[in-house]
Amino acid sequence: MKDEGLLKNNRVIEIMNRIDRSDFLPENIERYADIDEPLDISYGQTQSAPHMNGIFLEISGITEEDEVLEIGTGTGYLTALIASLARSVLSIEIIKDLAHFARSNIKKYNLKNVEIVNANINRICLKNKFSLIISAASFSYKPIFLYEKLKENGRMVYPLGSYIPQSLMIYKNGKERRAGTVAFVNIID
Repeated sequence: MKDEGLLKNNRVIEIMNRIDRSDFLPENIERYADIDEPLDISYGQTQSAPHMNGIFLEISGITEEDEVLEIGTGTGYLTALIASLARSVLSIEIIKDLAHFARSNIKKYNLKNVEIVNANINRICLKNKFSLIISAASFSYKPIFLYEKLKENGRMVYPLGSYIPQSLMIYKNGKERRAGTVAFVNIID
């Protein structure tokens, strides 16, 4: 991804080289870990292509000081990448079996700054504010309720749109901009 010019941040590149995607895949699809494509992980969900995870991390400007809210834990791969780059990550996963699978995968890397919660992002009461919010599932509407969960100078990266193609959005300092076109599963309500 570095050679293609997708990634420039050396910390992101290093972490993506260190954390093995196959450690976060169901056994029956581990052999596809090196393919840069989204993979079906059951329950109507996918694990994003590695380049997409890298793009999320790059455009978010993630730092070691960030307290991150992740929406859509899936198998925990992006969660592990975030946790390796940030101070802490609270990850919300609506599907109980995926939340359990992600927790077991995170343990493989002994990451202590991760909390995975089985909940619906549209219904959970979040008391804390975050410096960064990353959603790995697409909202059909602008998630204004999450803007209120950002600390001052916080930012949010998320897909927007119910149908493909969707827009990859960046919200920062009260302003929103479109960063490109993506294809993600929709938020489950």
